[in-house]
Amino acid sequence: MNPALRFRIVPAFTDLLLHDMGSDLADICLGQALPSEFRTEPLMGLRFASVFLHDGRAATIRQAIELHAGEALGARNRFLRLTELEKSALLSFLRSL
Repeated sequence: MNPALRFRIVPAFTDLLLHDMGSDLADICLGQALPSEFRTEPLMGLRFASVFLHDGRAATIRQAIELHAGEALGARNRFLRLTELEKSALLSFLRSL
């Protein structure tokens, strides 16, 4: 391990928990998760992703946010209520991770 990285806290931007994402995203069942449940992926390294969501159905980060439902419906709706300037700032931040 690089000594400069030892004992560093790295923000992964995730809770690593299973969340019900709604029936529109339900299809794959892993372990004891229900078909609509997915583990929150770390956002760290998001800038290297070319497709989004568990099956790659979202071509953009914005599209991935807009496809969230179930437990994430409130967060999706808060995103949708942002001004275009606020959405742009948030998406720029996410693309920087």
